[in-house]
Amino acid sequence: MLQLCAAAVVAFRPEHCSNDTDVMDHLLTEAALRHNRHKLPSRPVIVRIEMWIQEVTYVSELTQDFEIDLYVNEFWEDPALNYEVLSPCNGNLSFDHSIHESSIWSCWRIKSTGPCHMDLRNFPMDSISCMLTFESYNYNIQEVRMKWNEPHSVLMFKDIELPDFTLVNYTTSVIEAEYAAGLWDELTVSFTFKRRYGWYILQGYIPTYLTIFISWIPFYMSPRAMPARTMIGVNSLLAMTFQFGNIIRNLPRVSYIKAIDIWVLR
Repeated sequence: MLQLCAAAVVAFRPEHCSNDTDVMDHLLTEAALRHNRHKLPSRPVIVRIEMWIQEVTYVSELTQDFEIDLYVNEFWEDPALNYEVLSPCNGNLSFDHSIHESSIWSCWRIKSTGPCHMDLRNFPMDSISCMLTFESYNYNIQEVRMKWNEPHSVLMFKDIELPDFTLVNYTTSVIEAEYAAGLWDELTVSFTFKRRYGWYILQGYIPTYLTIFISWIPFYMSPRAMPARTMIGVNSLLAMTFQFGNIIRNLPRVSYIKAIDIWVLR
């Protein structure tokens, strides 16, 4: 999307006012003739990045990634597209120049998948960190410098809440990544998701309490009721095994002990 804004504070006669067609004709003729996309500027072009978060579709523990729907806005100055301020058709209006004559605003709506770092030692009272990284494909820092559009580099359309997670925080950072061909600006936004553990309390912790209480019943039964005492003990053990398996089947296989493992096995 290319937006070019012009404004005036004095009134003009209708025959002298400029409409959208005049602006586009000017850009496609005079500005286009002196614009060469292959000619690099004398100084690095500063590109400011802004994100509008539309929705987070899912966060997966098994694949350790997340999917996000967002708008990516890019702002930069191109002197080759500079043009004289044209006359608006309504001379009684005055506009604030938030976008100058040679400014370019490129807006993309994308659905992307990014990696997540998961430490399940405190599961299910844990948090997950996911990230997205933006980087120029063709141009290093000698040609393009990428920066976040401060102070509102990331905007949320609404609070992000998933069945299993809630977005509690996000941060932005910029580093210079070194490659064989030079240095590239690397913009990263990190999202922190807090797990919603209500389901695990209802499906894991409370049933475990009930199973343990039931397993105490044989101690109050007659010593001669061996079949009944054995059946209750075996059924209690099987119930805990199935409850535990139902929870961990949706988790990745990890080599360390999780908090829920200690709860079940203690």
